[in-house]
Amino acid sequence: MELEFFMDISPNWWIKVRKDKKYLNEYIFEKFQEDYYPRVINHNRNEIDLEKSGATIKKDIMDSLKLGKFEYEFLPEDENMKESYSISNGNIQFQPRRIKINSRLWIKITI
Repeated sequence: MELEFFMDISPNWWIKVRKDKKYLNEYIFEKFQEDYYPRVINHNRNEIDLEKSGATIKKDIMDSLKLGKFEYEFLPEDENMKESYSISNGNIQFQPRRIKINSRLWIKITI
């Protein structure tokens, strides 16, 4: 089973540590215990909350992280534009919205 998670990080931190794979692996293992998302995953058509009912799956995830059986990639800050509209008195009014996504670390774990 392949699972994907994200951890928020700063671009400056990434620039400093990106070449030190040993440190990155240790950092991901330590910080993953408290700082990751999504907390609810889908498995066999069931939603599993890793904090409440997913103790066995979370243990398998932590074991994979400890052994270094995962991939990671830096995802820089991104900005999405979404537009919504409303119709009032026969006039269409567009309302653009910008959604900013922080820089983050993408983590793919195979358990």
